[in-house]
Amino acid sequence: MKPLITMLSAAAMALVLVGGASAATGGPVTTAEIAAAKTPAQHEAIAKQYDAEAAAAEAQAKEHEMMVQTYEVAASNPKNAGAKSMVGHCKNLVKKYQEAAADYKALAADHRKMAAEAGK
Repeated sequence: MKPLITMLSAAAMALVLVGGASAATGGPVTTAEIAAAKTPAQHEAIAKQYDAEAAAAEAQAKEHEMMVQTYEVAASNPKNAGAKSMVGHCKNLVKKYQEAAADYKALAADHRKMAAEAGK
Protein backbone atom coordinates (compact mmCIF):
# COMPACT_ATOMS: atom_id res chain seq x y z
CA MET A 1 0.00 0.00 0.00
CA LYS A 2 2.88 2.37 0.77
CA PRO A 3 4.23 2.25 -2.84
CA LEU A 4 0.75 3.14 -4.09
CA ILE A 5 0.58 6.15 -1.76
CA THR A 6 4.08 7.20 -2.80
CA MET A 7 3.15 6.96 -6.48
CA LEU A 8 -0.05 8.95 -5.97
CA SER A 9 1.84 11.62 -4.04
CA ALA A 10 4.36 11.89 -6.86
CA ALA A 11 1.56 12.17 -9.42
CA ALA A 12 -0.14 14.91 -7.42
CA MET A 13 3.14 16.82 -7.22
CA ALA A 14 3.61 16.43 -10.97
CA LEU A 15 0.19 17.99 -11.55
CA VAL A 16 1.22 20.95 -9.44
CA LEU A 17 4.58 21.30 -11.15
CA VAL A 18 3.35 20.85 -14.74
CA GLY A 19 2.43 24.35 -15.67
CA GLY A 20 2.66 26.15 -18.95
CA ALA A 21 5.14 28.90 -19.51
CA SER A 22 4.72 31.56 -22.13
CA ALA A 23 7.70 32.64 -24.13
CA ALA A 24 7.51 36.10 -22.60
CA THR A 25 6.49 35.63 -18.98
CA GLY A 26 7.05 32.08 -17.84
CA GLY A 27 3.27 31.56 -17.48
CA PRO A 28 0.61 30.12 -19.75
CA VAL A 29 0.05 31.72 -23.13
CA THR A 30 -2.34 34.60 -22.62
CA THR A 31 -5.03 35.98 -24.87
CA ALA A 32 -3.08 39.24 -24.90
CA GLU A 33 0.01 37.44 -26.28
CA ILE A 34 -2.10 35.73 -28.91
CA ALA A 35 -3.77 39.01 -29.91
CA ALA A 36 -0.42 40.80 -30.04
CA ALA A 37 1.32 38.12 -32.14
CA LYS A 38 2.12 39.69 -35.50
CA THR A 39 5.59 38.44 -36.38
CA PRO A 40 6.76 34.97 -37.33
CA ALA A 41 8.89 34.87 -34.16
CA GLN A 42 5.92 35.69 -31.94
CA HIS A 43 3.77 33.00 -33.52
CA GLU A 44 6.62 30.48 -33.32
CA ALA A 45 7.11 31.26 -29.61
CA ILE A 46 3.43 30.55 -29.01
CA ALA A 47 3.65 27.36 -31.09
CA LYS A 48 6.59 26.17 -28.99
CA GLN A 49 4.61 26.77 -25.83
CA TYR A 50 1.73 24.74 -27.20
CA ASP A 51 4.25 21.99 -28.06
CA ALA A 52 5.31 22.04 -24.40
CA GLU A 53 1.69 21.89 -23.26
CA ALA A 54 1.12 18.90 -25.56
CA ALA A 55 4.17 17.14 -24.14
CA ALA A 56 3.00 17.78 -20.59
CA ALA A 57 -0.46 16.42 -21.39
CA GLU A 58 1.06 13.33 -23.02
CA ALA A 59 3.20 12.78 -19.91
CA GLN A 60 0.11 12.98 -17.72
CA ALA A 61 -1.71 10.51 -19.97
CA LYS A 62 1.19 8.06 -19.62
CA GLU A 63 1.27 8.56 -15.86
CA HIS A 64 -2.43 7.78 -15.61
CA GLU A 65 -2.01 4.73 -17.86
CA MET A 66 0.48 3.41 -15.30
CA MET A 67 -1.97 4.26 -12.51
CA VAL A 68 -4.66 2.21 -14.27
CA GLN A 69 -2.38 -0.80 -14.11
CA THR A 70 -1.51 -0.15 -10.47
CA TYR A 71 -5.16 0.27 -9.46
CA GLU A 72 -6.13 -2.88 -11.36
CA VAL A 73 -3.59 -4.84 -9.30
CA ALA A 74 -4.73 -3.14 -6.10
CA ALA A 75 -8.39 -3.83 -6.91
CA SER A 76 -7.69 -7.56 -7.04
CA ASN A 77 -7.22 -7.42 -3.25
CA PRO A 78 -10.59 -7.38 -1.45
CA LYS A 79 -9.13 -4.95 1.10
CA ASN A 80 -8.75 -2.35 -1.68
CA ALA A 81 -12.32 -2.27 -2.98
CA GLY A 82 -12.09 1.47 -3.64
CA ALA A 83 -9.28 0.94 -6.12
CA LYS A 84 -11.72 -0.45 -8.69
CA SER A 85 -13.45 2.92 -9.09
CA MET A 86 -10.05 4.56 -9.53
CA VAL A 87 -9.42 2.44 -12.63
CA GLY A 88 -12.30 4.16 -14.42
CA HIS A 89 -11.25 7.55 -13.10
CA CYS A 90 -7.72 7.16 -14.46
CA LYS A 91 -8.93 5.77 -17.80
CA ASN A 92 -11.09 8.87 -18.14
CA LEU A 93 -8.11 11.10 -17.39
CA VAL A 94 -5.96 9.25 -19.93
CA LYS A 95 -8.55 10.02 -22.61
CA LYS A 96 -8.86 13.67 -21.58
CA TYR A 97 -5.08 14.22 -21.48
CA GLN A 98 -4.69 12.56 -24.88
CA GLU A 99 -7.41 14.82 -26.30
CA ALA A 100 -5.77 17.87 -24.74
CA ALA A 101 -2.41 16.90 -26.25
CA ALA A 102 -3.99 16.61 -29.69
CA ASP A 103 -5.64 20.01 -29.25
CA TYR A 104 -2.36 21.64 -28.20
CA LYS A 105 -0.60 20.10 -31.21
CA ALA A 106 -3.30 21.54 -33.49
CA LEU A 107 -2.88 24.97 -31.90
CA ALA A 108 0.88 24.78 -32.43
CA ALA A 109 0.38 23.84 -36.08
CA ASP A 110 -2.04 26.73 -36.58
CA HIS A 111 0.43 29.21 -35.09
CA ARG A 112 3.17 27.86 -37.33
CA LYS A 113 0.88 28.51 -40.32
CA MET A 114 0.27 32.02 -38.96
CA ALA A 115 4.04 32.46 -38.59
CA ALA A 116 4.54 31.50 -42.25
CA GLU A 117 1.82 33.89 -43.35
CA ALA A 118 3.22 36.71 -41.21
CA GLY A 119 6.60 36.24 -42.86
CA LYS A 120 5.28 36.94 -46.35
